[in-house]
Amino acid sequence: MSEIQFNAQFDSQMRATWGWRGVLGFISPAVTLSIGAEYAYRFGLLGVGIMEATLGLVYATDDNLGKVLPGLDFAAKTIADQGANFICLGGPPATLVEGNDHNLQIKKRLEEITKLPSTTTLLATIDAFHTLGAKKLIIVEPGSSDGQDIWAIRMKKYFEDNGFKVVNTKSARSRTTTLGKAKLPMNLPHDLAKEAILETPEADGIYIACGVWGGPPLAQCLEAEFV
Repeated sequence: MSEIQFNAQFDSQMRATWGWRGVLGFISPAVTLSIGAEYAYRFGLLGVGIMEATLGLVYATDDNLGKVLPGLDFAAKTIADQGANFICLGGPPATLVEGNDHNLQIKKRLEEITKLPSTTTLLATIDAFHTLGAKKLIIVEPGSSDGQDIWAIRMKKYFEDNGFKVVNTKSARSRTTTLGKAKLPMNLPHDLAKEAILETPEADGIYIACGVWGGPPLAQCLEAEFV
């Protein structure tokens, strides 16, 4: 199938089936690319609508996160009022900026505001790894906008506090904007993950942080190469 045929099929099927099975309200802390609909199609979630809101984050630093997170209540209430059936807040930096318990606090807050089942991407990731039986993890992440490794450090602690062993971490140490991370070469997270797999073959799970980095399609590539 050519790219033109794929895009035409994607557009027609998404328009015909949007939301008839349910609507996921996804809140991104960052100004970013809209990739939810593409992922829904690729992974067989036809009929699931993706409604997205952004909190306006451009550079992912703790100071900036502190400025945009107060907008979470309004974003959640808005998309709930517009028909979402489920709410998810993305972005590990946003959900870890106030410590490991912040994810559960956010989940509770979202459910109080919207009266809908809610989660964060990190809580969903923990559930997924438990379902898969993974215990030894690799973390691959793009880096914070100030060039520090604080994201990797916080995520490592979060996973280990939830019963996993993190056997390797890789960071691209990209200082670009959150949207700029989507424009990094796709081979970068792939190569970092591959390097980590070869260094620590005992790993049985890989977490590729940052949705705009293309984690789901990259996971398919890595599974084809190593599983």
